[in-house]
Amino acid sequence: MKLQQTKVMFFLLALISTLMFQPSEAHNTNLCPTTAIDNVPGCFDAVRKAAAGDFRWFTEVCCKAVRTLPDTCLLLVNPGQAYPTNIFRSICIGKFPPLRH
Repeated sequence: MKLQQTKVMFFLLALISTLMFQPSEAHNTNLCPTTAIDNVPGCFDAVRKAAAGDFRWFTEVCCKAVRTLPDTCLLLVNPGQAYPTNIFRSICIGKFPPLRH
């Protein structure tokens, strides 16, 4: 189980690193509303740190807020740095996998 989570985290780190070197298209697209993550203390900072490759600060409550963000928008984490929400959802799934029945 730990090995699989480690592989997922390294994959996500590589994906985020790749996306960080691409220019943002935020000026041409729909930006996400941040109300959901702003209402969870420390969540926006956790998202910002995750965009830089540090996933440690995501909490389960923050991940629930991240999962409410629309699929079709970009999350502006810093000026000039906008990312698709599915990146942050993937990190949350890797950190807090859904329960299997």
